[in-house]
Amino acid sequence: MDWKKWLFVSAPLFLLLISIIVLINLHKLLVLEQQPKKADAILVLSGGKGEREAEAAKLYHEGWSDSVIVTGALIGWETYSSEIMTEHLIELDVPEDAIYSFKEVTSTREEAELSQPLLRQLNVETLLIVTNKYHSARAKWIFQKTLNDENIEVISVPVRDDIYDKNWWKDHESRKHGASEVLKFVWELFRL
Repeated sequence: MDWKKWLFVSAPLFLLLISIIVLINLHKLLVLEQQPKKADAILVLSGGKGEREAEAAKLYHEGWSDSVIVTGALIGWETYSSEIMTEHLIELDVPEDAIYSFKEVTSTREEAELSQPLLRQLNVETLLIVTNKYHSARAKWIFQKTLNDENIEVISVPVRDDIYDKNWWKDHESRKHGASEVLKFVWELFRL
């Protein structure tokens, strides 16, 4: 067999093997868990089903910060996710005067961009970002790039009870989140 035939046969098999290795280890690329530290604010990204607010409330009650910021996407007739997230945090015993919010976001990038005035107002130097594990690496990357000129330390503290590990591909929802995150990562690479 000459080298052209060998290359024609082996290249697709090699690409398939590399794809399988990448897919099996995708969780290592998407998940970024850092140790929380005392921060000026906890910022909870919109989305999820309440687990993000629950994690932020835990961090608040553990004393990592005295301020919680929620972001809001329009989810229905004049209703923003930040309003529901605020109610949930109050239900979780976070004082209303410790909660700050803003609206009109449609993406993680917008959450980072639109948070800047509030972060300046609160004199934030250290920020804990709370989101789901599958979204944590991209969220930190976007916030770091966006807030670079603000000299704000961004720490990724995803939901602790969230499971996104080496078995991510066995669950339909996890596969969906993984595929979506990879596409969003690629999209952001071209935008930044």
